[in-house]
Amino acid sequence: MAVKRKKAAAPAKAPAIKVGSYKVALEQKPYGAVKKLLGKGLDEHNIAEGGPYKYSEFVVGVRDLKGQARGGFLVDVFYESAFLKWAWIDKSIRRKSLGRALMKIAEDESRKRGAKNLWLDTFSFQARPFYEKLGYKVFGTLKHGREGVERYWLSKDL
Repeated sequence: MAVKRKKAAAPAKAPAIKVGSYKVALEQKPYGAVKKLLGKGLDEHNIAEGGPYKYSEFVVGVRDLKGQARGGFLVDVFYESAFLKWAWIDKSIRRKSLGRALMKIAEDESRKRGAKNLWLDTFSFQARPFYEKLGYKVFGTLKHGREGVERYWLSKDL
């Protein structure tokens, strides 16, 4: 049974705020031009202040014997740091050491790409104990407005 995310109701158009001769407002879709401008501007600022860096991303996948994708990780590497952006394994094949295998490959590949650490975030209903067993330490916690739901940021030196 597929679980669907609840689609948020479209927000009412927020009023613009005038600041001098500028207008600040929520962008309406498509907002690709603004997104592209943000990425370019942020990248230029980061390089000017922090120096040049190499960016790469990679995916470590889990496939069954038929070649069907069953899970995996998406990892970004930049400024000598790796970020585990997405992690998911099909529920029917969890607790079979696949997560450990994914982490080993992700950590090894991150090191090869120059990362000195790997960081990630996870919710209280996800896999914090798993990451802690692998040596990851919490460096930040965010309490959500929902009872019992917290978000944790963890890292590990590679």
